[in-house]
Amino acid sequence: MPDTNWGAVNAPATVLWSAPGKLRDYDELILRENNDPAGWSAGMDPALRLWLVGKADTMALYGEPVVILERHGAWLKVAAVEQKTRLNEQGYPGWAPAAHIVNSPAYLDALKNLPRIVVVKKTAPIYLDEALTQAAGEAPYQTRLPLLRENSGFVEVRLPNGGNGYLAGEDVKAESALTFSRSGIVSEAGKFLGLPYLWAGTASYGFDCSGFTMRLYQSQGITIPRDADEQALAGTAVARQDLLPGALLFFAAKGGVGQIHHVGMYIGDGMMIHSPNSTSTVRVEAMDSGSYGDEYWGARRYSP
Repeated sequence: MPDTNWGAVNAPATVLWSAPGKLRDYDELILRENNDPAGWSAGMDPALRLWLVGKADTMALYGEPVVILERHGAWLKVAAVEQKTRLNEQGYPGWAPAAHIVNSPAYLDALKNLPRIVVVKKTAPIYLDEALTQAAGEAPYQTRLPLLRENSGFVEVRLPNGGNGYLAGEDVKAESALTFSRSGIVSEAGKFLGLPYLWAGTASYGFDCSGFTMRLYQSQGITIPRDADEQALAGTAVARQDLLPGALLFFAAKGGVGQIHHVGMYIGDGMMIHSPNSTSTVRVEAMDSGSYGDEYWGARRYSP
């Protein structure tokens, strides 16, 4: 990434929007510099959540690197480089408040040269001291930060603003240690049962269907595309009779032959876990329940 055109997210999570500008007062919670994605998501009823469709595109996590594509007043059009998409070869595009994006040479250098740790809890406090007493924010699930030093009880990391921070050792895992297992990915998914659906969500404050599956595979050290229709073209096709836990299940309009509109993850015994829609939560149900039986498109696996 050219140094002058890159940045990193300096908020727990930021939404990447289809266009710049605030469209409703409620979103001040997520748009302000010191934002509150947890409160923003938790405070929305189904109607407020449904409003996001077509207006929000994805979500980038704390520390996630971006390429700056365009500037418009207090907004930046960016590409989230670790979210694969055919929409932009540099990463998933969208508009974010400029206050959420920082450009720190120290952080860029750390990204290039240091290993990273990964947050494995739903959220992990970030501290300013080794004793882990001065909390200064939080990092959601699958946040990745450059590792400066590891101790028995904590890790020291480079923060997006160029400073140093600390996380409890039990809250993180080395990125290099992430490996796929069928039981492991099912266990990771179960952490989020009951979490309300969030259109464009890729964070532990709320997931859409493909944001959920993307982060689950990231937890196993595997990168898959951001959107369901592209996830369906990656990996290897799996016949229905050969399904194993961890395979992704895709559903399409027109009796399963039209446009793909949903993805869930197979967990065994004909069951899937998924984040269905703006009126529901992450849940387990039969892959043939409701309209899903008629709309089944196929399955893919991404592990060896």
